[in-house]
Amino acid sequence: MTTSNFPLWKLKTRALLPIVQGGMGVGISAHRLAGSVAREGALGTISSVDLRHHHPDLLERAKDCADRGELDKLNLVALDREIRKALAIAGGLGALAVNVMKAVSEYAAYVRQSCESGAHAIVMGAGLPFDLPDLTRNFPGVALLPILSDVRGVAVVLK
Repeated sequence: MTTSNFPLWKLKTRALLPIVQGGMGVGISAHRLAGSVAREGALGTISSVDLRHHHPDLLERAKDCADRGELDKLNLVALDREIRKALAIAGGLGALAVNVMKAVSEYAAYVRQSCESGAHAIVMGAGLPFDLPDLTRNFPGVALLPILSDVRGVAVVLK
């Protein structure tokens, strides 16, 4: 980790620089960016949307695929690969989050895969994350970071 005069913040047991690299969708926030940010001692974020585009073998398998279920499986394989590659780049430093949009039909599978693959946090936006604690129940070390856009949403989630 780079030395810094910034005060650190805690994400579960991890002390981090006060820098959060947000999840930029459709392949922008993938393993290289997120892992590099984490390696510097901050929070790097992988966006869970369409990561198969970073993997030629998965793109080839998806090329003529019309089956949504098969495409979803390929995306889960890509998500696992991206998380593991980012963690390798980070080398045990910083933290790695995965941004999962509640509005995506397979969000529950993305949350589970992120936890199983070793993500330190789940960032969830695009909807109210009422079931996020249940989805991550078996992964108590994973931090939950909901993105809420108004006071009413915060109050409802906290209830």
